[in-house]
Amino acid sequence: MSVEASELVTIPRAELESLRAEVRRLRREIGRAVAKARVQADTGPGDDAPTFSRSQLAEAWGIGE
Repeated sequence: MSVEASELVTIPRAELESLRAEVRRLRREIGRAVAKARVQADTGPGDDAPTFSRSQLAEAWGIGE
């Protein structure tokens, strides 16, 4: 793939770095939004799932609180 000189553009390095930073920020923002949507869509274990207190879990795992 060859590019003719008339098709090339130059931009200052500071502007390039600024654009890269903005892309990173937007990707993080989108990632957070996707993660939040997944968490909100998860119904969880359900009402019939057993629940345990902290001390019950510690005892079952053989660790002290």
